[in-house]
Amino acid sequence: MINKNMSEKTKVAMVGCFDTKAEDFAYLHSCLTKGGAEVVSINTGVLGSTDQFPVNFEADKVAEAAELNIAALREANDRGEALIVMGKGAGQILGNLFQKNEINGVIGMGGGGGTFVAIEAMKTLPFGVPKLCLSTLATKDLSEKIEDKDIVLMPSIVDVAGLNRISRVLINQAAGAILGMANMAPLKDSDTKGSIALSVFGNTTVCANRASEILKSKGYDVLAFHAVGTGGKTMESLMEEGVFDAVLDLTTTELADELCGGICSAGPHRLKSASKMGLPQVVVPGCIDMVNFAAKSTVPEKYQDRHLFSWAPDVTLMRTNKEENDILGRQIAERLNSSKNAVTVVLPLNGLSKIGAKGEVFYDAEADKQLFKSICEHLDPRIKVVEVDVNVNTPEFAEVITEELLLLLDK
Repeated sequence: MINKNMSEKTKVAMVGCFDTKAEDFAYLHSCLTKGGAEVVSINTGVLGSTDQFPVNFEADKVAEAAELNIAALREANDRGEALIVMGKGAGQILGNLFQKNEINGVIGMGGGGGTFVAIEAMKTLPFGVPKLCLSTLATKDLSEKIEDKDIVLMPSIVDVAGLNRISRVLINQAAGAILGMANMAPLKDSDTKGSIALSVFGNTTVCANRASEILKSKGYDVLAFHAVGTGGKTMESLMEEGVFDAVLDLTTTELADELCGGICSAGPHRLKSASKMGLPQVVVPGCIDMVNFAAKSTVPEKYQDRHLFSWAPDVTLMRTNKEENDILGRQIAERLNSSKNAVTVVLPLNGLSKIGAKGEVFYDAEADKQLFKSICEHLDPRIKVVEVDVNVNTPEFAEVITEELLLLLDK
């Protein structure tokens, strides 16, 4: 539904290089104002400004927000450094504006440099604040740059370098898109007891689906994250934004990828946010028995003689060994030991994944035992450990982990 109750105009921040893209941003500014918005313009162009529309934050103020001065940036004549500084400064300004309830959304526009600055600035805003960038790079893979943020990229088709019959259409549509998002009334929270984060993988899907069913039947909202790197990063980020009331971390496989250089690493901060934020959590070493690579030809030379399995033509799994599991067990324990709230670790004794069950291709009881031993040896005695003699990817295991999480939530 459209937000009809706003007593003031929708306020949209417009971020970009007004020195070199003034004509384009002047048109965007006019489209936003014609659409009923109050525009807060932030100039990230270090070479100058424009008089084609009002500028609320000039480049000197943006640089100051990043604790530098514009004269020094101009004198250094380092484009890369300037982009970093202006992105940081614009982000600081956006964050302050949002905290003061002075913007409802943000739009940016540009080529390579303008896109970089806009995305860097937008990343300071929390989930749910509309963020849109009209970009020449929108069709490229910018996942590493956007990371876990809900930033919408819109292809500009032509370069952002002066108005023409195509750019006018798309700039106008981009203005309409950000206004549409910003004008939507915030959704009311559903009538649930709380929100629970759940990590899942193809090899834990059966368990995850059953766990989700049980938790939803108990009145909880369950948000599942695919543990392929971006999923874990997003889940951790949203924990720190206060989105969740508890965590069912069923699939911690991203730790194995981080250790061994796989393609599904979620970075060094995986399995840390719940402890930091004091969230109740049930943790399972789900799919810790595998590391993900692309096609077999991409597997590093040092791993070519290891136990490899082709999950799909473009996905090759490597079985973790005892030495790696010893390290992973210690990492899991150390990260959970810092928790400010109750934690329960649940160990599936008949395999950490669907293909890790007895009789399956990744079954290795000794490697699993080394993982369990390492977890228990390094885990704080106050943390409860539950051993279950079933495979992780079973409805029976789902019953146990949800029961344990519900016990934590009832405390």
